[in-house]
Amino acid sequence: MQSYDYLVCSVQYGRVTFVNGAWQGSAPVEDSNTSLESCPLVWEYLNAAGRDGWELVGTTATPQPQPDAVQHTLYLKRPSW
Repeated sequence: MQSYDYLVCSVQYGRVTFVNGAWQGSAPVEDSNTSLESCPLVWEYLNAAGRDGWELVGTTATPQPQPDAVQHTLYLKRPSW
């Protein structure tokens, strides 16, 4: 029977901020643009993940209280090795 590993990625303002609950930025987590900008852009993250065998299998979008803000969640999987 095939088994899989999964990644759940939080995306805010076009940047992958958390993956399976772990902060993805190179700057400390703070409520600032510097922290957000230290996170990978979505397409950069997906390209790197794809090279490692991850496949995007689903997405969701959740409106946020701030105007024009939406949090996206990406779901990726790959066969367990």
